Amino acid sequence: MAEENAMSCRILQTLENILKSDPELQEFGIIPTEDNTRNKSPVVYEEHNLGLESWCIKHVYQYACSTLFQNRELLLRNKLGYNKMENMNHILIGAILINPECTTFWNMKRNLVENDILKIEDELHFSKIVLTFKSKSFESFSYRRWLLKRQLEKFSANNLEIPMSLLQNEFAVTNMASEKIACNYHSWNHRLWCMEHIASNCQTISNIIYSELSYSQEWINNHISEHTGYHYRQYLIKLVRGHKKVVAVYDSYYNFVVKSLLKMMNDGDYSNLLTYLMGKPSRTRILEEKCSYVNYISILLYDLCVLVDKLNNLYPEHEALFYHRRFLVYHLLKVPYEYHGLELEAKSKNQFNILMVENKNITDSSTVVNVSENVDNRWPKLFKMSPKSELYNLYGIVSNCEKSFASKNCSVLQIAKYRKWLKHVVGFD
Repeated sequence: MAEENAMSCRILQTLENILKSDPELQEFGIIPTEDNTRNKSPVVYEEHNLGLESWCIKHVYQYACSTLFQNRELLLRNKLGYNKMENMNHILIGAILINPECTTFWNMKRNLVENDILKIEDELHFSKIVLTFKSKSFESFSYRRWLLKRQLEKFSANNLEIPMSLLQNEFAVTNMASEKIACNYHSWNHRLWCMEHIASNCQTISNIIYSELSYSQEWINNHISEHTGYHYRQYLIKLVRGHKKVVAVYDSYYNFVVKSLLKMMNDGDYSNLLTYLMGKPSRTRILEEKCSYVNYISILLYDLCVLVDKLNNLYPEHEALFYHRRFLVYHLLKVPYEYHGLELEAKSKNQFNILMVENKNITDSSTVVNVSENVDNRWPKLFKMSPKSELYNLYGIVSNCEKSFASKNCSVLQIAKYRKWLKHVVGFD
């Protein structure tokens, strides 16, 4: 036992030394081996890549757990000296590399950071290496967010601008994790968190969102069936609509709508486009609001008529595409209500009062729609469109687009389901 403990201690110390000495370390992995046939150290280090032979995992992990749990209470009570806390780090490194899902080990790392034993920059690098081995490790992403919060608090306390390199580094980490495992909700949630807590405080938020829209489009093109990419794109589209700092019109989307889809000349007056699509607004809107609506509608229409339409033709049976298409149609038909200051208000469990939009904002009792008794808050069981909707051109554009799409490939199962959704939920004939 003493010999095994000494061996485990040497292995853990070697792992820490490599991590400290190589800031360009790229990846960690477990190398399957039956036993120690080479009679050499099980730590393999080549070309900025680190590996650990599997035959020693049992011994190293048992030693690490035994040592860490013996000192855990002393660490929590701050009863350990500086040198002992520093020495504990190499044991934590090995334990977490082998099993990154143990919350206790990460909490001990947090204690060491709070006691200024570990630097935030070094810990961000370490957690990145862990994610190269376990890309869906929730605890690793959670630890990164905890570290980033501490950094952001320091920037805020000193009135310093958040460096773009911080955001770019996190995007690089999520790219790596998502590419290793495509259906990786933890990496996409981390990317979303970075948009909300880091990017939202940057002055270049418009450029960041535009760049992320391009990135998400490329991702969707290469991962048709993975809903994670669609969910992130839907978040970005909603961000365009709701973020006050996003005022610049994205020319590529806007030009597609006014020149390709509507065959209109770009006169630079955004209010003209909004009036054409949704009628005269009930109140005067400032330029910032007009830009927001134009951005929002342009991206939705681009996705519906270009991105999803092209992919639907190439991959007609992929369910994730049809869910994204429902999202686009639903929000395109809902935006006129927001534009005219109206809402879809639930009057009871099985009844919704739909206020339809005219140029004069006329409403009548015929817009009350009965739906099934099992209605809940999950979209899209919200409305059927009445003929009054045809008074604004946006409805006509979406209606013609979807009727044309639904008439193709009627034998495809997903399109059959989608036709029922268009008829019974949206109200298209």
